[in-house]
Amino acid sequence: MNHNRLGGIALIVGALFGIVTLTFHPTGGEHRVTAAQFETLIAVTVGVHALAISGLPISFAGALGLSRQINSPIALFGLIIYGFGCAAVMIAATASGLVTPFLLRQLVSHTGTPEQWHPFLHYNHAINQAFAQIGAIGFSIPILLWSFVSLRNQTLPLALAVYGFVAAIGTVLAIVTGSLSLDLHGFRVITLAQAIWFIFAGIVLWRSARPATVPVP
Repeated sequence: MNHNRLGGIALIVGALFGIVTLTFHPTGGEHRVTAAQFETLIAVTVGVHALAISGLPISFAGALGLSRQINSPIALFGLIIYGFGCAAVMIAATASGLVTPFLLRQLVSHTGTPEQWHPFLHYNHAINQAFAQIGAIGFSIPILLWSFVSLRNQTLPLALAVYGFVAAIGTVLAIVTGSLSLDLHGFRVITLAQAIWFIFAGIVLWRSARPATVPVP
């Protein structure tokens, strides 16, 4: 199996990890739950975010394969930005999936007062939202750059490149203008839009018979 196919598989698997994470991500809200339900909620929360974090290196490996196939300084710059996006998503997922369960346990166990722990929950949520925004934009810009280069060298199909343009610009504008909140619903919309691009780009890369132009060290 050549490096293009491995890169394509990595892109597809990484995108599917993101979809699965947000599909099973618990919804927020004030609900009364039993002790057993609470423990299940914590386990699911930790599990889906651990899945999201574990998928980031796979996604980056796929992005590396795609950048090598496109073979352009612009594509390489896109890969660098994508790396920053992965770091931001990792921090957002850590805050939501690992820090929040700890804070909730402290709140439920009555260690201290609710007034003591609620500010920490709000602060942690703000951290999550900030890095989620950075991550969403950090994934959109590389998609935009890779799509732009593909219009010139036809590495990717025209329809996919055009879709990448629309999805990337739409995502950035929605976040910058505040028209799309990065709550669970908003992040699902963005993740699905980006996952579609990565999955089809992965399929194209997997099917490519042309070897990567930059050899693996």
